[in-house]
Amino acid sequence: MRSHPPSFVFASILLAASCSAPPAPVAPASVEAKPAPDFELQDVTGKTVKLSDSAGTVRLVDFWATWCAPCRDEIPMFKDLHARYGAKGLTLIGIAMDDEGSAVVAPFVRENGMPYINLLGNEAVAGAYGPLSGLPTKFLIDKNGNIVEKFFGPVPRSVLEKKIETLL
Repeated sequence: MRSHPPSFVFASILLAASCSAPPAPVAPASVEAKPAPDFELQDVTGKTVKLSDSAGTVRLVDFWATWCAPCRDEIPMFKDLHARYGAKGLTLIGIAMDDEGSAVVAPFVRENGMPYINLLGNEAVAGAYGPLSGLPTKFLIDKNGNIVEKFFGPVPRSVLEKKIETLL
């Protein structure tokens, strides 16, 4: 039997779980507010970014990948949310879970004009927030640094926007 590296297995599970069939919008998972795990990751330019760098803002942390169709479908919404609420205190943070890292993610972010923070994820950060049931998975973090909502799969803009507005 052939052995696969853990990252291959993780990516295969995520692909099968969320990107194999047309996704239906998923309601937020019920979460008891708890502190969001801090992390330190590199962005697509190599700059180190910590979650705590944006303390005091409402944060939407989105675990995604370039190969995930539902993830790509949400990019225009995220760009709009960033434009509309960024100056009002929303920090949007994408965490790309592509195994190939910056070689794949940086050109994708550039080509898609993604103006919000995009970081290169790893299994440790995914584990701190997870386990992730698939991609995309989003966490809404209030100004006090607590995770108040967790969303599996694509989320309708109206649902996400209403939650963001209540926290701002």
